[in-house]
Amino acid sequence: MKLNFSLTQLEYVLAVNKYGHFAKAAEACAITQPTLSMQIQKLEEDLGVVLFDRSKKPILLTEAGQRVMDQIQSILFEAKKLETLVQSAQDDKTHGSLILGVIPTIAPYLLPKLLPYLEKNFPDLELKIIELQTHRIIEALNNDEIDVGLLATPLKIPKIFEYPLYYEVFSVLCRKDHELADRKRLSYDSLTFDDIWLLEEGHCLRHQVLDVCSIKKNSVQTRKYKFESGSLETLKNLVNSYGGYTLLPSLATEDLGSKTVLIPFERPIPAREIGLVYRREHYKSELIEALGEGILKCIPEEVRKIRPKDLDVLPIE
Repeated sequence: MKLNFSLTQLEYVLAVNKYGHFAKAAEACAITQPTLSMQIQKLEEDLGVVLFDRSKKPILLTEAGQRVMDQIQSILFEAKKLETLVQSAQDDKTHGSLILGVIPTIAPYLLPKLLPYLEKNFPDLELKIIELQTHRIIEALNNDEIDVGLLATPLKIPKIFEYPLYYEVFSVLCRKDHELADRKRLSYDSLTFDDIWLLEEGHCLRHQVLDVCSIKKNSVQTRKYKFESGSLETLKNLVNSYGGYTLLPSLATEDLGSKTVLIPFERPIPAREIGLVYRREHYKSELIEALGEGILKCIPEEVRKIRPKDLDVLPIE
């Protein structure tokens, strides 16, 4: 059997699989629904299999569709890789585009420093940035929705390559009238107070903070006011205006409130490793390396020089 299909048809299949709906997939592909449906039906006829169970809501892959989906993704990826290789042969190594996923506890502190540097030093690098939690970055990498992620590592996930960049130490932020405020340095067992403010579930930093604290994980639920945030800035403002304490990574320790104090830890200092992660080892490698170089150049020198020998690098989960 001689197969006859187009890359466009495969992209339509991926869109329907992603959205579970023909109309939404057609809108995402900027075509009409009848055109998309006709092209997928033609592909099914050429392959001799039905790819989607149209009786389900949302629309799901058939067993045959599930078997070929990985191959469809691989074909589209190799086509994009060919395009990139041809372009890199014609242009400068740092000419091209990247789609970057960044976790919310890095994005607001690093991006304002990174983008001016990239604009000046890598003017031909086009960067689309999406703020995502760690699990969504992994999903997006596996679905080829992004090229690279910037998050806390190590992940130790098969087929995910890691490019460690720097370490961020943690400090405790509390009000000047808090019981912790008069300490020169803190140990893990100092954090027995249950008035800690945490990020919401889904943020890997939440689990890292709880690994440091000696409080019981459920004790914060007994407080009068229960609040979990998706933003470190909100937690900083709560500490300054209301009280309690939280843990901050080093890049988030700028612009603190006037009523607060930042207290370091004694050694080994709790810290997180930050790195780039990607799924395709040699795909856009020059651009990823340029991005990594830019990140290292724009972070503060005291962060860049931190080495792991004095650190307790916290696991992700």
